[in-house]
Formats: sequence, structure tokens, C-alpha cells
Amino acid sequence: MNYFSPEPKKRKEDFFDMEREWSALDRALKKGKMVIVTGLRRYGKTSLIMTYMNESRKKYVYLNCRLLPPVVSLNSFKALIEGELAKNSWGIRLLQNLKSAEVQLAGFGLKVDAKSEESVLRTLKALEGSVLVMDEAQALRMSSYRFDSLLAYIFDATDIKLIISGSEVGLLYRFLRLEDPEAPLYGRAYSEVRLNPLSKEKAKEFLLRGFEQEKITVNEKVIEDALEKLDGVIGWLAYFGYSLATGGLSVEKIYERASKLAVDELKKALKLYGSAERRYSEALRIVATLSSASWSEIKRGIEAKLGKITDSTLANILRNLTDAGFVKKDGNKYKVADPVLQHGILAYL
Repeated sequence: MNYFSPEPKKRKEDFFDMEREWSALDRALKKGKMVIVTGLRRYGKTSLIMTYMNESRKKYVYLNCRLLPPVVSLNSFKALIEGELAKNSWGIRLLQNLKSAEVQLAGFGLKVDAKSEESVLRTLKALEGSVLVMDEAQALRMSSYRFDSLLAYIFDATDIKLIISGSEVGLLYRFLRLEDPEAPLYGRAYSEVRLNPLSKEKAKEFLLRGFEQEKITVNEKVIEDALEKLDGVIGWLAYFGYSLATGGLSVEKIYERASKLAVDELKKALKLYGSAERRYSEALRIVATLSSASWSEIKRGIEAKLGKITDSTLANILRNLTDAGFVKKDGNKYKVADPVLQHGILAYL
């Protein structure tokens, strides 16, 4: 594997320039029980976590919560855990032991009143001494079951360490409610490791070293163009490098494919808003067109196209787009968070 490989990294030698984040994650896990890893899509969160877990040789279970159904049930969560455990020998042994032995739950203060919940709790108790990674954990908010209560139980009643990750940072924190005195996780100590785009200098180094690994020479202008258009987002830089190295596509075609991929992901997310989808799409078009748009500019643009919109409705739209990581607020202006997505919105939304 090399820098441009499309899969999440699992070896430190394939992992580019995240020593600071690596050290922060290491310190947080050694000192505490819960670490939250955040950053927008394609910032390298999964690669950081998977590389750290594999290099540290800790026992861990990795759950990609995006694999859960749109409405998450306790049974679907249980199936996800069991499916991951079945991928390795120690997990298979654990599942076999669970079938043949009772795991004591008494005294941990969580009422068990359903078979599915009891089964999940027994599995979690058997995972003591390991690390539970919950990637894209904001997906757990789409459930009638209180998964934040389950996380509080894991924190309080087990010897499991938690890594909770999400690219929809606002939604993740809205789900966890760590600062809400009425929420189950309130008062639990945690550390945050936040990932950011590469600087232009580091992004250029990443591309040059990646092309060196591929044993190809790329024109300096092509590299400078990529740095301008991809803005240090390591996932897009790797996509660009991989596409160029494997051949068959022009530079412009690579950019277009990346933009279509980004906007396809956006369209799937916007469908969740039902009849309000048109307003969300129009807000994004306005922000993308202006590059940096104020509240009043967004409101005027929506009303010119779709009719009157209340301040509270617009506030909800912008909060949801920001929480989902599609838009970011810079002072009193809104911008599309991802330059590739911005082009995709203008061309394909």
C-alpha cells in the first residue's frame, strides 16, 4: 500500500504526516476512557484510528456506523458488533464463549428489561480490556433507543475504552450532548482529536512523495493546479494521485469525477429532509455561487427562487448544513466546506 491507495491506511509507513494527531490520540487513550476524533469527510480520521489501533497492537472492535440502517435498532447494532467480531480469531472465540457462559451484569446500574438489550450488554461486558471504535457515530442518533445511555453505561460500568468518531461534527456533538446536564454522558471526561486539511506545503509534499512511490513524473503545473483545487483535503489529494497514477483519465476528468462523487453523497443526505430538500439545495447553490454568503444574501436568494421563508426555517437549514459538515461559518459568512463539493454543487446539483 502507498499514500495514494484508496483504502483507509493501516500501517504507519503508509500514513502521511499525522504525528501530532497520532500523539494526541495515544496520550488520550493512555490517560482516559473516551476520545472523540473529528474532522470533515476525507480528512483522514479512519486512517488515523485504524493505523493507531493496528500499530499499537491493542485489541479493538471497529464499528462503521454508516453500515447501520437509516433507522437504527438495537438488533441492527448488535448484528454490526457480532459481524465485526466474527472477522478475527479472538472475536470468534469471544462469541463462542458468550454462547456457552453467563456474563455477570449485576451491580452496574443499567436496567435490563429486553432480550436484545441484555444480549448487547453481555457482549460489551465480554469486551472488557479492549477498545471500542465507533466511526461516524452520529448515525446512532436516528433511533428510538438511547444509544447515549449505552455509551454512558460502557464508560461507567466496563473496562472498555471508547473512540468515537464523526465527520458530521455538529450532529455528533448534538447526539452526544456532552455539555447538557440532563444528558446521560454529561460530566464524563473526554479528549478531542481534531483533524484539519494539510497546509499547502504539506499537501505538495504528499503529492510529490506519492508520485515518487508510483515511479511517475508529473508536471509542476498539474501539481500546483491540484493544490489550488483540492485545498489540502488529503482524501481528495489521494483520489487525484491514484486516478492520475492508474492512467486513462485527463486531469479535468479526474476533477469532474471527484465533484460528481461529492455531490452524489450530498444528494443522498438531502433526501432525508423530504419536502424541504429544495430549500436546502437552493441554499447550497447560493453559497457555492457567491463563494461566501451572508444570512441576508441566502434568504433573498431562496425567496427569489422559492418564495417566502421564515427566519427560523432558514436558521434550521443553515444549522443542519453546518452540523452535517457541508457548510462552514466564517465570521458572519457561510462557505461550502469542501472545494470539490463546491464545484459539484455548481455543476451537478
